[in-house]
Amino acid sequence: MMQPVAVVTGATSGIGAAYAERLARDGYQLLLTGRRETELAALCQRLRDSHKVEVNYRLVDLAEADQREALVQEVTLLPRLNALINNAGYAEDGRFGDVNWSRHSALLDVHVLSTLQLTHAALPNLIRARGMVINIASVASWLPTPQSALYGPTKAFVRSFTETLAVSYRDEGLRAVAVCPGFTVTEFHAKLGLEPASFYKQRGFTRAWSAGEVVNQSFKDLARGRLVSIQGWNYRLIVAVLRHIPMRWLHEIVARSGRAR
Repeated sequence: MMQPVAVVTGATSGIGAAYAERLARDGYQLLLTGRRETELAALCQRLRDSHKVEVNYRLVDLAEADQREALVQEVTLLPRLNALINNAGYAEDGRFGDVNWSRHSALLDVHVLSTLQLTHAALPNLIRARGMVINIASVASWLPTPQSALYGPTKAFVRSFTETLAVSYRDEGLRAVAVCPGFTVTEFHAKLGLEPASFYKQRGFTRAWSAGEVVNQSFKDLARGRLVSIQGWNYRLIVAVLRHIPMRWLHEIVARSGRAR
């Protein structure tokens, strides 16, 4: 029997690597993308050795149009494609006007344009396979993020687009879920200059969860037909409050805190 194929962007570490691990364990042939060859190659070899599946990688910077287009074309030509995980993403610190436009443009390309282009390219084969699209959004998609100007807005787009996609193609067998993590133990915050040992909490409303827990919850929610997946009682509660609190209250709270991301 031929192995189903999955594509995972931003698979070098964190949530992307956790998806690669889970899909390899489930018997998928993998095409992984990232920007750090040493780490990505090591992950691929480990997955081959551990799970006896075919794993390949491509060095791709999704902010570069030619590299993004090459990946889009390759995805179009994967007839056994069964899963697309649009995970690549990052944050730029700073208020909107304080960040150079080229950096804003790069983030838009990675979060929005690549998610759209890759999903559009993969869609015919995913529908044929009755496959799945998993797009990584964020709890921040329900919040203004003044100190990371485009992070919240782009993640809100990813979440809304995924919900639209799921409803549009549900009758054709496509499954789609927007994964909205809260704080997750990855390299994400370390890249922003934060100290992981002190930043990540083990309890309370800002408790951080592991990347593996986020991934496992997303598959449970996908199986239940849910369009949005949130790992952790704390973040489900926070989102419930965010969705019902008067908007003027939320805006005032965020304006006073100045730290939302």
